[in-house]
Amino acid sequence: MTALEDAQEEAKMDMTPMIDVVFLMIIFFICIEFKVLESKLDAFLPTDKGSQNTVVEPEEQLSIKIRVETKGTPDYSKYGGKGINDNTGRPNRFVLKGHKVRWEVGPKPLGSIEAVKAELDRIANDPNSLIPDKKTGGKKLMSCVIEAYPGTFYEDVAKTNDAANAAGFKEVNFGGGLGPGK
Repeated sequence: MTALEDAQEEAKMDMTPMIDVVFLMIIFFICIEFKVLESKLDAFLPTDKGSQNTVVEPEEQLSIKIRVETKGTPDYSKYGGKGINDNTGRPNRFVLKGHKVRWEVGPKPLGSIEAVKAELDRIANDPNSLIPDKKTGGKKLMSCVIEAYPGTFYEDVAKTNDAANAAGFKEVNFGGGLGPGK
């Protein structure tokens, strides 16, 4: 073989050491505990003071609780009976018979949505329900929180929200995290 033929011969690389290194790296990353590693790394985090040192004052808000008194029973007769809808693949709609809820607007228990509307109107028109508005410097109506307890339906919450909006509450929030019903 001449020097020219040696130079033109294709150079082949042995991949065995490269594969060994990759397998060793895989084993290393499987075995290492990253939490231990993270605790050893220096992190230059900001101090515990935020970007502002102003204290946010809590705002007064009205609590509206919706509790179920009677769960009710589903009546499927209006929508084709109990079962699955052939068109949508979802369970058929139903109407709840005997479903009854009780509202608590602040500390006051109420038994009908009409009574809730009247109470919210009364509170919205009471000058004592106005709180300082930090944006304008004037006064605004306090916000309200609707807390739906387990067993309530969207319709109950929607009616309550509509009543709050009709009374003039501009900021309506929803509480949650009360868990599933029994």
